[in-house]
Amino acid sequence: MSKPPLKKLPKKKSLGVHVRMHTERFSRKMLSIAVNQRDGGVMVTPLLENWGEITCSQLIVPSSGGLLPDEDSYVTTGADNKPKLHYHRSGMSSVQPAKFEGREGRRTIHLPSMDDLDAVQIFSVTARLPGQLPWKNTPRKGDIFNIMDRPEVRSLLMSGVIYDRNRIPAESIGGLEEGEPVTMASGSHNAVLVDLSGYGLEAVLGLHFNPMPEKLPDFAADFSLVSFHQEHVHSQGAVAIHAGPGIPYAALMHPIPSVEDIHQVAALRPVSSVHENIPPQ
Repeated sequence: MSKPPLKKLPKKKSLGVHVRMHTERFSRKMLSIAVNQRDGGVMVTPLLENWGEITCSQLIVPSSGGLLPDEDSYVTTGADNKPKLHYHRSGMSSVQPAKFEGREGRRTIHLPSMDDLDAVQIFSVTARLPGQLPWKNTPRKGDIFNIMDRPEVRSLLMSGVIYDRNRIPAESIGGLEEGEPVTMASGSHNAVLVDLSGYGLEAVLGLHFNPMPEKLPDFAADFSLVSFHQEHVHSQGAVAIHAGPGIPYAALMHPIPSVEDIHQVAALRPVSSVHENIPPQ
């Protein structure tokens, strides 16, 4: 198999992730994804500007099972100091308000290095829809969209999965434009592949979208971004960013689809960011 060409994200560029409801003529930006310039790790920043309080926390596994927040770990901020998730290449995963200095307010867990991951979920997003997701952010070229083309979608689950890039045929990664790192998975309308090799990491981040007619459980926060590793969740727990009443809600994907199941070379589809955005009246 030939070695894939690099598809590097331009410096200082992040990829916006937008959703569009069946009943709306405009998109809502949910979060942005970037690659850390120094260590090649994945950074995720949710857009929670319409919420009052935003909380970073540590999740623990009690003897009864499940994931529960450790309220003593809560670090609460507002939209003026939005937090971010950083899964470092070394395997440390952390959540922290962006304007805090050093390790102030940081909550961390220690997981396997990204170099050792293949078909492993490293974070999940759960959101009540449409909720408070902002609609005034103008989409940019290369941004990622999930168009929910069916009515009565009440919640969205999204899973971030790392795949070994060397297992994916070279010609099937990235868009048709030179340097474009994002590709729609050819075998799924609800999966996107983001090539991370431009930062020296032989990995692809798969984003799996699962819009659902069911509401999130009543106890769940309106928005949760949770980082974990399924094989280490009982020993390490998780870290989370959440907003709205309730507690963080992790969506563990099972089974995790193999990249061969969701993506075939013969049907390469580059991501298009040409979407008419008509604001609400």
